[in-house]
Amino acid sequence: MKRSALRCIIFLVWMGLFLPFISKAQAPQHPAIPEGEVRQFIEEYTKRFEKLDLDPYMDLFSRAAIENRILPYGDIRLAYRKTIEGSQSLQMAVKLYIVQTDEESAFANGRYQITQILKNKRVRTFQGNIQWWLVREKGSLKIREINYGVDP
Repeated sequence: MKRSALRCIIFLVWMGLFLPFISKAQAPQHPAIPEGEVRQFIEEYTKRFEKLDLDPYMDLFSRAAIENRILPYGDIRLAYRKTIEGSQSLQMAVKLYIVQTDEESAFANGRYQITQILKNKRVRTFQGNIQWWLVREKGSLKIREINYGVDP
C-alpha cells in the first residue's frame, strides 16, 4: 500500500513539473502583432479620414466598435457621415506615444490634431488625447474601441 501511494505521489509531482512544458510545446504560439503594423494602420486611418470618403474609412472599424465608451458602430458611422458632409477638408496629425501588442490585439495611445475647413470656409481646430484598441478580424486590424477627448 505504501509503495503504491509513493508511486502516485511521484507521478503527480512529475506531472506537475513537466506537464506545463509539454502543454506549452504542443500549443501553437502566435507572434504578437508587429508594432510597425499598428503604426501603419494609424497612418492609413489618418489618410482615409482626410479623403472624406466614408466607406473606406469605416472599413477600418469593427462592426462591434465603440467610440468614447458609448457610441456603437451605427452611431459612429452617422457622426462621421455628418462630419464629412459638412467639411470641405480635414487634416489630421497623430503623434503616437505608446503601442502595446499581443497575439490578437493592440493598444495605441497618443495625441491628435484635426483642422477642419467647413463648407462655409470657417476653420475649426480640435486636439487632444486619443486611444485605439485594435483587434484582428479575418486577418486585418480593425478598430474595436476608439476614445478621444478635446482639449478646452
